[in-house]
Amino acid sequence: MNAGLMDQFIAVEKYTMTTDSNTGEKLQSWSNYTNAWARIQEAETGAESVDADRREHKQSVVFTVRFDSGINVKDRIVWDGRYFNIINIANINRDMYQRIQTELTQ
Repeated sequence: MNAGLMDQFIAVEKYTMTTDSNTGEKLQSWSNYTNAWARIQEAETGAESVDADRREHKQSVVFTVRFDSGINVKDRIVWDGRYFNIINIANINRDMYQRIQTELTQ
C-alpha cells in the first residue's frame, strides 16, 4: 500500500448509549474516537429501494486506514459531511492497514 494514496481526512465515531438522569430515557449519541488519513474507493454502482414508503439509496465505499485495534463494526465514519455505517473490517498486510467496508444510506 502506497501511503501517498491516503489523502482524505476522516473521523471515526463511537456509538454510546447514555441514560438521562432526569427522565431515565435512554439516549443514543456519537462521540469522536479518532481522526485518520484514508484512501477512499467509492463503488461505481449503488442500490435503491423503497422501505416503509420511503425511498433509500445505498452506496458502498471502502476506506483504507492504518491499523487501529479500537475500530469495530459498531462505529461509523464521517467523511465530507456524510455518515458511513461500517459493514466489515479486514486487516491487511499483517495488521499494518485496515480495509473498512461501509455503506452510505440516504
